[in-house]
Formats: sequence, structure tokens, C-alpha cells
Amino acid sequence: MSFIEIIDAFTFYGLDVILLGVLCAALTQVVKKFILKKAPKKIFTFMPFAFGIIFYAAYGCIANLNVRFLLDEYVSIIEHGLSVGGVSTLLYVLYEQFIRVKDGLTATQRVIATLIDGYVPDERLENVAKQVAEAIEKDVTGEGAKRAAEILGENAQEGVDEKQIVLLSRLIIETLAQSFTR
Repeated sequence: MSFIEIIDAFTFYGLDVILLGVLCAALTQVVKKFILKKAPKKIFTFMPFAFGIIFYAAYGCIANLNVRFLLDEYVSIIEHGLSVGGVSTLLYVLYEQFIRVKDGLTATQRVIATLIDGYVPDERLENVAKQVAEAIEKDVTGEGAKRAAEILGENAQEGVDEKQIVLLSRLIIETLAQSFTR
């Protein structure tokens, strides 16, 4: 899809779709951060589109002052709702790539954060990655590995057992050893 086609799509659907997309993106982030913290990440791929359809249906009913709009224009509601979800997803990607600052993690900390994602709650991910990196930098083979496992154990999500933590700490050390010794 060319840039002109993207602009054409926005001019065809209008400002209402863009504004609803902003609202949809905000609601999706609120749900992700506060309501469905432990939900599989795959849900959040489709959530903006579902919210988009719901928002556009509500918007259409309010704009036309008629609930019958839902039955008469269901194809338009789905079409525009999917567009709202697309705008929402686009806004999220733009935010993640160009606006959000990730507290300046080093390369080592980013590798660790990637490896422990899913084992540690999102709100503690960067802090735990920094702590584990610091522990490993002090002593890779001895106490650093044990301390890294302790940090992971203290901060792990429910359902993560000790065996997984030990394996994860070994994976971190092996990955860092392989990544930064080349």
C-alpha cells in the first residue's frame, strides 16, 4: 500500500475514524495495563479492532440519533470499526517506535528484558533487568548467577516455578556470554 493510498483511506473515512482510533488506542492501553495484566498478548492484537467496531457502532447511533442504525448499516459499522482498529494499531506502533522512552536500557539490559518478558510482570520488567544485569556484571560464573536467580525468584509472576527460574538464569548467562564475546 502506497502512502497516497493510506492518505486516501483516511480522507475517505474521515476525522471521526481517526478520533475514535485515538480513543480506542487509549482504552486498549488502559485495559492492557490495569485490567488484563496477565492475559496472553495475542488478545491485545485483536482488541483494538473489537473496540473499534463497538465505538463506531455507538458513534453511529449517537450521530444518527437512532438505534436502528445498528441494523441498517451493520456493514458500514464493521468496515469503519475495522478502520478505527487499524488507526489505533498504527498509533500504538508509532508511539512504541518513536515516542516511548524505555529508561535508557543498555544492550545487556535489553537482552535480559527480552529474555525475562513473560516471567516477570511488565511493570517490573525493566527494573528487574537492570538488577539482573548488575548482578551478572559483578560475577558471571559464581555468585552473580545465584544472585540473578534470586532476583528472578523474588520478582517472578505466579506460576513460575524454581526450575524455570534456574533455567532462565542459565539461559541469560549463556546468551550474554555468546552475544558479547564475539
